[in-house]
Amino acid sequence: MATAPPTPRVPVICADPSAVAGAGTFNPNLWSGASKGIVQSCWTEYSVLHHCVSQIADMCTNSESLCQRHVETLQQQWRTERFDLQKVIVYGQVPDLHMRIESFFAGVKTLLDLLAQLLSSEKIVAGVVDGFHRAQDVYGGKVLNALDNNALGNRKAAAAKVRELILAHKTLWIDEAILARDQLIHPEKGMHQLMFQLDLAARGDTVVCERTNSPMIGVESIDNYARGALTHAQSFSADFLRLLQEAAVSNSGMEPTR
Repeated sequence: MATAPPTPRVPVICADPSAVAGAGTFNPNLWSGASKGIVQSCWTEYSVLHHCVSQIADMCTNSESLCQRHVETLQQQWRTERFDLQKVIVYGQVPDLHMRIESFFAGVKTLLDLLAQLLSSEKIVAGVVDGFHRAQDVYGGKVLNALDNNALGNRKAAAAKVRELILAHKTLWIDEAILARDQLIHPEKGMHQLMFQLDLAARGDTVVCERTNSPMIGVESIDNYARGALTHAQSFSADFLRLLQEAAVSNSGMEPTR
């Protein structure tokens, strides 16, 4: 006797407080079909990014205490044999910071990949767009090419608006963020760029740390950079999703959802 298939179970997510920040932008209830699951994944990824930025900021704020054991080790070495401080650059390794910085940049790329997939699920372009992939040396170039060449007839206007939005944000922050991620995967400067830099000075018969410097992305400390990039990511996501919803409403003849 054949048995009835099990009844699908409804997922219930006990959300972390960090998820609240993205609830207004990534509302899966406004979407259907494959797009619903993609937007849910975007919300999850944005929540992780939000949490990661908070942790990076906390670690940079507490950098002095996190590097105290390194300073104590250097003081022991100084008592044994002094060294020329002008000939060295001292870095304090904190593996938790390293992991969070890598996670942040990986998460930014994942969020962009997920948003790009909506171009297929919402039938803005023909064919499959499975990520924010580069074409030659252009970050997101495959997405831009698809919007240029594969936009469906009734979605060409929407595709042009999405392309314009992507180009603006590539200039504003996306290219820099993906480049930073690529440099972490294939470092040219060495992994010390993910460590705190310790400014040491001789004081009497010991050495002290006058300042603990956070890793830099360009001219910004990683905590300030990450906060700014998160704000840009939220703004880009909100505008990207709005354009896709407007395209769907235009084709259906319905009033926009407020």
